[in-house]
Amino acid sequence: MFHRRHVQPFTDPSGTDPGRAEPMPRALKDAYLLFLNRPPDDVPPGDGGATIVAAGSLHHPELPQPDALRLFDRLARQPARHAGALVFLSDLTAELANEGLTWLEVGIDYEAVTDGVVALHRRRALRALRLTQLSDVAVTLLASGPHAQVFVAESDRQSPKAA
Repeated sequence: MFHRRHVQPFTDPSGTDPGRAEPMPRALKDAYLLFLNRPPDDVPPGDGGATIVAAGSLHHPELPQPDALRLFDRLARQPARHAGALVFLSDLTAELANEGLTWLEVGIDYEAVTDGVVALHRRRALRALRLTQLSDVAVTLLASGPHAQVFVAESDRQSPKAA
């Protein structure tokens, strides 16, 4: 049902490293970010919703900056990403962890950015795709990093199987 491909982490979140020998990777024109909705943005509450937004939307001037631009760099300037990539926020979190970093350490308040995306979408100031009524398994997979194994029992009498 879900197929996830592991991507090597990007080590320069800001692209402003003056000692960098090689040029910063060109940003993908069509990369997308998927994140789970947070209450109260999960409408109706407990709906298990998510939002998909084009990476370029993170340049919107009403989003918290420079956080949104730093998130854009993490999302769209990763050398191993391909055109049309749908990148889960949980994958970006895992990439940071692989580098021994946190969102705080790279100066990105991803919650403020994603809350801003949702608010702009509600005002019709930004295009996004809202996904609703996701199953518990889908929400768990979206919230898990790329190396997580999720086990699901098909019924109460069966042993859990990998999702």
